[in-house]
Amino acid sequence: MIPKIIVMELILLYEKEEKSTADRLVRFIKRKKYNLRISSRAVKSGHPESLPDCVLDFSHIMAVLSGSSALTPWLAFAAGFSLGSGHTLLCYPAIPEGVHLPRMDTLILIHNDKDLDAYLAVETEEWAQKEAFRQAKSTLLDMGIPFTEESLENCIRERKNQAVSYFINAGFSPNARDKFGVPLLNLAARAGDRNIVKLLLDAGASVNFQAEDRGTTALIDSTAGKYIDIMELLLEAGADVNLKSKDGQSALIIAVGLNDEVSTALLLKAGANADEPDSLGASARKYALLFNKPAMVELFKTYAGQ
Repeated sequence: MIPKIIVMELILLYEKEEKSTADRLVRFIKRKKYNLRISSRAVKSGHPESLPDCVLDFSHIMAVLSGSSALTPWLAFAAGFSLGSGHTLLCYPAIPEGVHLPRMDTLILIHNDKDLDAYLAVETEEWAQKEAFRQAKSTLLDMGIPFTEESLENCIRERKNQAVSYFINAGFSPNARDKFGVPLLNLAARAGDRNIVKLLLDAGASVNFQAEDRGTTALIDSTAGKYIDIMELLLEAGADVNLKSKDGQSALIIAVGLNDEVSTALLLKAGANADEPDSLGASARKYALLFNKPAMVELFKTYAGQ
């Protein structure tokens, strides 16, 4: 199960004179369908401690301002809260004249709707990514799993589906390789775990990468393990059925060598070349004849002609 991504949460704070502006901004933001949760609350003019307790439940605070210096007390309090807690403070449309706030990384000045649109379009997505990373890392550490590429590789070998999903959700590359140059997709295929193979493919793993140790593709590795369900998944994802390993063996030649009729039929239907020789000069069709496997020979006649 992939950890739930907590979306960016924005609360608009305003004085009663700015309620119409705040309401308009809420409607504007909702129409844009940003990946966020939004709320709004009124504050009491001149009361520095009037921030609602619920601000702790939000990641971002937006102060809807006017030109009145009466905003100074609670705005300064909001700035102090932002500085101390790390919550982002947006000021819209700008800081009123005469109001001075400390310099801080968490303060964002928004001058108009266009600025707000541009900011939220980027920030909501980046926030979701950062939160996914934070949650995944925290969850893995709670599980006693180190947050490293080597640990991800081990989780794949050990078929720890849930842990692998956390790594991928945290942004680890699905196209990484282990220290021997074996792509993660190959590791999953060798382990015979269809769920992890699908997880990696959905995350963008390249289906035709070849491992540096044997030169195999994930399709060849799954054929060697007789993992039909994984073979089907890889073929659906566009696996090249005719790529060969370092010793010149294709998935089809391996399937014949294993006397695996189901895999052989699957590969032939997918367009595997029945007559491409390996490094010894023999093709899959020739091996079927040499090994005296009548059922195999019939498969070649049915799906690859004479």
